[in-house]
Amino acid sequence: MLEEILDRRNIEKALVKVVSNKGAGGIDGMQTDELNAYINANWQSLRAGILEGTYRPAPVRKVEIPKPQGGKRMLGIPTVVDRLIQQSIAHWMQGYYEPFFSKQSYGFRPGQNAHQAVLQAQEYLNNSKALVIELDLEKFFDHVNHDRLMALLSRKIADKRTLKLMRAYLTSGIMEGGVSSQRTKGTPQGSPLSPLLSNIVLDELDKELEKRGLSYVRYTDDISIYVSSKASAERVKVNVMNFIERRLQLKVNREKSKISRPHQSNLLGFSFYQYKRKWLVRIANRSIERLKTKCKEITKRSNALSEEARISKLTLLIRGWVNYFATDTAKHLMRGLDQYVRMRLRICKWKQWKKRKTKAYNLRKLGIPANKAYQWSFSRGFIRTAISPVLQRSLTNEYFQKKGYDGFLNTYIWLKKTQLSLF
Repeated sequence: MLEEILDRRNIEKALVKVVSNKGAGGIDGMQTDELNAYINANWQSLRAGILEGTYRPAPVRKVEIPKPQGGKRMLGIPTVVDRLIQQSIAHWMQGYYEPFFSKQSYGFRPGQNAHQAVLQAQEYLNNSKALVIELDLEKFFDHVNHDRLMALLSRKIADKRTLKLMRAYLTSGIMEGGVSSQRTKGTPQGSPLSPLLSNIVLDELDKELEKRGLSYVRYTDDISIYVSSKASAERVKVNVMNFIERRLQLKVNREKSKISRPHQSNLLGFSFYQYKRKWLVRIANRSIERLKTKCKEITKRSNALSEEARISKLTLLIRGWVNYFATDTAKHLMRGLDQYVRMRLRICKWKQWKKRKTKAYNLRKLGIPANKAYQWSFSRGFIRTAISPVLQRSLTNEYFQKKGYDGFLNTYIWLKKTQLSLF
């Protein structure tokens, strides 16, 4: 098995993946664009060390990023060489494990995605299972039990050298402030192996839910179960949480785990609403608020960007967001988001002009009569001024479009014309 993982063709596929993903370097400072030359020069000795069992993975570099709900998420960034080896393991194991995984597991699997999970949830709701048990696993990637995981892997992997290498990656240290500490549990996010290992760990939960005849969807550690009555919801919630904690030895966040109505639920950024007795997909309020926060950050006056750079950053954000959230009913929302962002851009411009003389001068340049430009230059209150006729007539929608701002609505319309709708 290890020879197949280290086969040149498998390594080349892994190399393409690692280089295309880019990402920051590990503790040795090597970057992805240096990896190809390093492998060409050192592959034979590296391969021999892995096959002989003498290779030791480097500690991962600890990075903390803020979570949208508050708090921080810990990432472990492996060196690019270790990323290559892990990616080659993940690529081989994915093909081996894929036939055994549940159809209701949608995360990080070929041919499966978040939209399919949402559509499956919608189907459950329209089959009278309109109570949602939302389970929150507390710091899932930090609490995976190494011994249990190795026992699961050994059920299907007979090659002891491969298991030894997997154990070495699980227990490789984590470096912070120049000091490396040993890991006794967890698979830090940031590793190419982590998504696959999470599916292997939680496949046991999938099989248990299927055995109990429950309707559910799972996207890595995001788990929602759909039932038809309050009594069933309460019973299933308690039983499944007990199974997760006692059998899987993982922690459930009991404060965040809840029973929700469909319109209150949040699945992968989406929620639901009822129309003519049918449940339809909508964008969750939380997703909209997060987007507005990101737009506000880009359009802060303190964010020292030129107008062109600001609009360029907004364009990248908008394209990715609309591509993911383009539901059939989102057209009105997209128009409203454009109004919000243009208001923010007008505030930036008004703040940038600063002095009354500058404001009056620029307003005249934008076609406002001199007397009106002088009068409006005294306007106060940034939001009030941004939505007033003074800037609506000068800094028009067409003005921002010429500057490169296509916006949410135009991106949405283009996407709907060129792609089949999922929702």
